[in-house]
Amino acid sequence: MYAAVEHGPVLCSDSNILCLSWKGRVPKSEKEKPVCRRRYYEEGWLATGNGRGVVGVTFTSSHCRRDRSTPQRINFNLRGHNSEVVLVRWNEPYQKLATCDADGGIFVWIQYEGRWSVELVNDRGAQVSDFTWSHDGTQALISYRDGFVLVGSVSGQRHWSSEINLESQITCGIWTPDDQQVLFGTADGQVIVMDCHGRMLAHVLLHESDGVLGMSWNYPIFLVEDSSESDTDSDDYAPPQDGPAAYPIPVQNIKPLLTVSFTSGDISLMSNYDDLSPTVIRSGLKEVVAQWCTQGDLLAVAGMERQTQLGELPNGPLLKSAMVKFYNVRGEHIFTLDTLVQRPIISICWGHRDSRLLMASGPALYVVRVEHRVSSLQLLCQQAIASTLREDKDVSKLTLPPRLCSYLSTAFIPTIKPPIPDPNNMRDFVSYPSAGNERLHCTMKRTEDDPEVGGPCYTLYLEYLGGLVPILKGRRVSKLRPEFVIMDPRTDSKPDEIYANSLISTVIDSCNCSDSSDIELSDDWAAKKSPKISRASKSPKLPRISIEARKSPKLPRAAQELSRSPRLPLRKPSVGSPSLIRREFPFEDITQHNYLAQVTSNIWGTKFKIVGLAAFLPTNLGAVIYKTSLLHLQPRQMTIYLPEVRKISMDYINLPVFNPNVFSEDEDDLPGDAIWTD
Repeated sequence: MYAAVEHGPVLCSDSNILCLSWKGRVPKSEKEKPVCRRRYYEEGWLATGNGRGVVGVTFTSSHCRRDRSTPQRINFNLRGHNSEVVLVRWNEPYQKLATCDADGGIFVWIQYEGRWSVELVNDRGAQVSDFTWSHDGTQALISYRDGFVLVGSVSGQRHWSSEINLESQITCGIWTPDDQQVLFGTADGQVIVMDCHGRMLAHVLLHESDGVLGMSWNYPIFLVEDSSESDTDSDDYAPPQDGPAAYPIPVQNIKPLLTVSFTSGDISLMSNYDDLSPTVIRSGLKEVVAQWCTQGDLLAVAGMERQTQLGELPNGPLLKSAMVKFYNVRGEHIFTLDTLVQRPIISICWGHRDSRLLMASGPALYVVRVEHRVSSLQLLCQQAIASTLREDKDVSKLTLPPRLCSYLSTAFIPTIKPPIPDPNNMRDFVSYPSAGNERLHCTMKRTEDDPEVGGPCYTLYLEYLGGLVPILKGRRVSKLRPEFVIMDPRTDSKPDEIYANSLISTVIDSCNCSDSSDIELSDDWAAKKSPKISRASKSPKLPRISIEARKSPKLPRAAQELSRSPRLPLRKPSVGSPSLIRREFPFEDITQHNYLAQVTSNIWGTKFKIVGLAAFLPTNLGAVIYKTSLLHLQPRQMTIYLPEVRKISMDYINLPVFNPNVFSEDEDDLPGDAIWTD
């Protein structure tokens, strides 16, 4: 076999990822058909739980076709937990997601018409040690650290519960392959066996000195009925570029093995809980996390290498790194994947028909491509060349036949699409629509007021992997009206330096409200090729702009405030209808102030216009009209007019997209508008 970490940028969240779970995605065209496993596992959804109490649901894909259509929304950030999320568990037969937090709260989420909502809530007030669905998805097993165990239905009805009196804590709980018994592991090395009705069957001591970390079977987590139709009868079928070409015999024909992981790093392979002569795997790792693949023929064991003698390097102490070891059903070691990760691997999970292994280490997420067969020379050459190249575009520089160049390019196609395709091209990303039909959902946060720039600052974040990625910054420029300026992501000296590095920045709690950035990267974020911003290379502060106060007898105080604020000046416009002509801004070079656009409004804050300030954007970027009835007897209406902005030549950049005269204080609607009723 062969395994290698996927090439590309390091995928990161803004907090530590604590748990993972993956499920296949059923295409809309096949929802009424029996499930065909090969097409079913080409796409899927990865659930992550992080230290901020947010659950991320992110789309993944293993096929190597760039033109393959994706869902309109490829990421969901589910909020509701009040503490860090420690467990996420998919229920594939019923398409539900169970999440548990550190305070004992359990949520069961369900998706309906593209939106996620909480279907069930259970909060006993005690910490949950494990949550497991039965293999048919109809029942849930919940075990608590204080010895309380519960079995309920998928609809929330309690079947039975029991209080197990122990001197130690329950660490894990699983179902047997036939769902007729449940097994619990304890911190003192015991296994407790109960039947599906809650009757106690056995207490077995497996290890006197080591506690049980986890238990699993080399058996499919869920039994999905496979289709008898051919795997190639779909129009969008493409032969797998990696992974097993011919899938092995279903694991149901093989006697399941019970796998028990101990705190010492040893792993026991047992035919049953009362096996007297188990096969013991001495992994030599600590903080072990183990999981069988779906087919049950490969066991992945991840952990930190254990060193008997700590040495010293000339430049400092010897650093430990995480590694992944693979074993077969006989406990024989097959392959070792060495990584450069310096932090423990918290969680792993298999996906995409066992061709991907997903690993979480701190805030970073790594994707490992796994080849179950003996690796071919072509595959080894592909990985060696891809490791030497930095980017996908470098493949075209090689003197190779087109077919080999196409095969080499598949090594750079990511399983999890990054939120921003090219961090060095952030300006185009925020200025022009994407080529596909994806919808990018964002969150805006207000930061503390900065007197140097004159008003409150805001940062627009893109939701991704349960975290937030900063893409735009803006600030308010008027204390009288809700008017704002949006900063250009491109800085004067180094293009998009701030935003390119913010993708792998550890904490995005606060931002520098000017156009410069003071973010430094931590080496814990990326194990390799992590650029770092020097504090000495900061771009200059946003210059203060001196303007003349408006000569209006009704606004003397506002005029004084405007003289002290950095609001962009206008050339004697009317209070109700600010002008949109670019020459009215007294700047010969707008780009030196890093302004991308300005949002202007009327005095009542019911009509807004978006004005392009950068030279590569049209002047008129859109308008928003907000209407309410006098006594709120009618629904509120918001009219949004956004013309399509395309990347065109400079000869056409100043052509008007719509007539700015249609926007005035006396008119109510815009032609061709879209009305949203609240």
